[in-house]
Amino acid sequence: MPIITLTSDFGEGSPYVAAMKAVLLSACPRATLVDVSHAVPPFDLDQGAFVLWAGTRHFAPGAVHLVVVDPGVGGERRPVAFSLEGSLYVGPDNGVFDLVCRRARTTPDAVVELRRTDATSRTFEGRDVFAPAAGALGAGGTLTSVGTVPHQSLAQLPDRGPRIIWVDAFGNLITNLEGRVAGLRVNGREVRTWGATFSDAPPGEPFLYRGSMDFIEIGVREARADALLGARAGMTIEPLP
Repeated sequence: MPIITLTSDFGEGSPYVAAMKAVLLSACPRATLVDVSHAVPPFDLDQGAFVLWAGTRHFAPGAVHLVVVDPGVGGERRPVAFSLEGSLYVGPDNGVFDLVCRRARTTPDAVVELRRTDATSRTFEGRDVFAPAAGALGAGGTLTSVGTVPHQSLAQLPDRGPRIIWVDAFGNLITNLEGRVAGLRVNGREVRTWGATFSDAPPGEPFLYRGSMDFIEIGVREARADALLGARAGMTIEPLP
């Protein structure tokens, strides 16, 4: 049973998502469609890259992962599809695949530029370019059947240094740091306490822990770290000696 996942910044309940699903099911009626998230902040490629990686990394090889976080829709950025570690990815080449590629054990195979037609909407390529390609791949099509091989590598996001890359629904702060640090300065406040689990930490005190994705995270037992520290995704943080 083909699996196609969807990640976008369209917003929950958006008719744009339903339109893409209609195209996907038309091309691949047997597909199981899985919504990773449609709550990526609009135009936010950094958070889109994180959500795509975090939300698709546990799927078995063979799944098709469709992402539309595309502030440059209709512009010069290329619509692409590629294979990576046995799975297929479809979306705009604007950096949204950066974390997926960085965390992989290999490099992408056979990146292809997707075809446009005269009927393609330049403002809704999610429906008219990406969804048809993802549906065709889910139905067993090859990369060369949906596009041509370009000569350039996939776009990367700029390195902005240590920062918060995601705030989850509980207010926990996921950073882009791995390993061990003595502490972190977040919005002018130092956090030096480490814990293995939330039950290790005293109530009301922010603490550091290694999260399930192997990044350093900051949480507060039974409270929100983002509210307590005045933190948000994209904010710069400072490792402490």
